[in-house]
Amino acid sequence: MGFGVKTLKTSKIREICALVRCGALAVLVPVMVKALPLPRVLSMLEPRRKSRESSYNPYELARIVSAVIRRWPRFGVGECLVRSLILFNLLHKFACGPVLLIGGRLYEGRFDCHCWIEVDGKSLHESNDPRKVFKVFYRLEV
Repeated sequence: MGFGVKTLKTSKIREICALVRCGALAVLVPVMVKALPLPRVLSMLEPRRKSRESSYNPYELARIVSAVIRRWPRFGVGECLVRSLILFNLLHKFACGPVLLIGGRLYEGRFDCHCWIEVDGKSLHESNDPRKVFKVFYRLEV
């Protein structure tokens, strides 16, 4: 019985840490993207060490990140980029094997970009498959 309670407490602490990390990154990432080149931002966001696992699956983490960043100012940085960078950090920390993708297309004479995350070949938090609309020109896999 004592082992189960300790495991439950440890699990809850990990979940709270994930939420706090998400909130902190929601504040920092837009400022970092405005001030620094993207490769530098990505290197700064790489977790120093991986956690064993989260009781959240990648889809739940994507939903949480999306809900958090909708409520924070992004200072003119696209929601998809902020969401993807934060989600990439969290999924990488919890050893989920995320892939960060950035794609582009010409739409009504303008260059349109989109950023998304894939885990096991499936995009997270996307209503349609972005690969059908955007040509991938940047891929980061760790």
